Amino acid sequence: MAYFGTIIAVLSTVPFLTFFILFWVFRKWTGQASRSTKRAADYSTVLFLFADIALLDYIFNIVPFWETLLAYIIIFAIVLTIQWRREEEIIIIRAVRFVWRLSFVMLSVAYLLLVPVAILMNL
Repeated sequence: MAYFGTIIAVLSTVPFLTFFILFWVFRKWTGQASRSTKRAADYSTVLFLFADIALLDYIFNIVPFWETLLAYIIIFAIVLTIQWRREEEIIIIRAVRFVWRLSFVMLSVAYLLLVPVAILMNL
């Protein structure tokens, strides 16, 4: 069981590596690059979330758990409002998927911005 925890810790420390490993596995499994990219992004978003929170804790000594949760709720409400305003049928799973993939992009950018700062602080 300790090996499983170690693997998760390493993969969350380097989430881009995890993304590319998952992409490669899904690409071999499905044979479709687009579907593989989406699935790899879906699964690695959690690791990006943990990595970003850990970096924020290391750099600024803050753990923005509640703020992150509140941001997800606000973005989800905005997406649902946009669906409702367009007079579309409100589809919850589509909104959840959109918010989750948007968070992958935002967390990836945040990770790319926070890693150099953490490296410079360690010098």
